Amino acid sequence: MDLTDQPRLSLADHAMIHALGVLSRPPITDRSDLDLVVGILRDLMPGVTRENPQLMGLIQTADQFLSCRVSVPGCYGGLHDRARKVMNDWDRRRLAEAWDRARGAR
Repeated sequence: MDLTDQPRLSLADHAMIHALGVLSRPPITDRSDLDLVVGILRDLMPGVTRENPQLMGLIQTADQFLSCRVSVPGCYGGLHDRARKVMNDWDRRRLAEAWDRARGAR
């Protein structure tokens, strides 16, 4: 599936992706804001396009943040690493698709 075949992303989809981007970088973000980011995820997840297979890994990771019980505010343990992995995969796929389109547009 290339960029032209993908279902259009909703505003909630975009917000989820950005939230996971923030949650994937706890060493360089203020951890005191991460609980707020998870709260935003909680509010927007009902509007996420769960039928989009491209979002499956991102949605699963977001759902795990929502069900995680934290003992230290802003610290979600291994979920930060999982978010980093799914975000890197997402970014690599978007880059590859955009590069393919750019080369085809020459």
